[in-house]
Amino acid sequence: MVYYGHDARQIPRLQESELLILEPQGWSDEQLVELKSNGSKLIGYLSLLAWPDWRGPTKWWWGRKERDPQWSAWWMSLSSPGWKRQAQNLLNSLHPLLDGVFFDNLDRLQQDQKSLKPLQALLSKLRKERPQAILIGNRGFAHWHALAPYLDGILFENLTDQAFSKHDLAWVEEQLLQLQGTKILALDYANRRQEAVAQRLCQKFPGMAYYCAPDESLQSLSLES
Repeated sequence: MVYYGHDARQIPRLQESELLILEPQGWSDEQLVELKSNGSKLIGYLSLLAWPDWRGPTKWWWGRKERDPQWSAWWMSLSSPGWKRQAQNLLNSLHPLLDGVFFDNLDRLQQDQKSLKPLQALLSKLRKERPQAILIGNRGFAHWHALAPYLDGILFENLTDQAFSKHDLAWVEEQLLQLQGTKILALDYANRRQEAVAQRLCQKFPGMAYYCAPDESLQSLSLES
C-alpha cells in the first residue's frame, strides 16, 4: 500500500497492509508505533534527486537545479557536492521506527547520469549501516542493473496508464519479464488505469504485489481491500 496522507482515522486500514510506503513527516512517534503494531513494515518516502517546495526553499550551496513545474519541485543533482552532502544528511536523519526507505524519481537518472555513481555510493553506505533495512526503488529501469545490488525491490508506478498504447503495454510486460527474480511492487491509479490489462498482468505475474490508489495524490485509500 502507498499512502502519503496523515489522516489518523485511516490507521486501522493502514495496519492491514503488509508493507506500507508512507511520508513519515506528519506522523507522531506514537502513531508510527501504532501503524506497526500488527506487523506492518513501514517504508519511508525519500527522493535523493528532487526537492519538493513543501520542504522549503533550496539552498544555493546545493548546486545546480532544474525546475519540475508538474510536481512543484526542483530536480537536484548528486554530482553537486553540496547536494550530495544534503542527501547524506537526509539519510542520516531517517526515522528509527522506519523499516526501510522508498527512493522515488529514479527515472531521473536518464537525464542526470552523473548522479548514478554518487547514488550508488550513498546506497552502499546505507546498506552497510542499516543491513536489515528494506530498500525499494521507484522505476529506474534503464539503470536497474546498476542499482539492483543495493535495493531489495522495485516499484512499477503507473503500471497500466490509459494513455499507454499497445506498444507501451508490450514494453511494460517486457520490463516485468526482465525483473523476474526481483521483488516487484506495482502501483496504478484508479482514475487512469486499464483495469482489464491490470488484471491480466496480475494473473501472469502472481508474485507481483499490486495496489491501485484512487489517484496520483496518494492522499486517500482505495475502497478495495
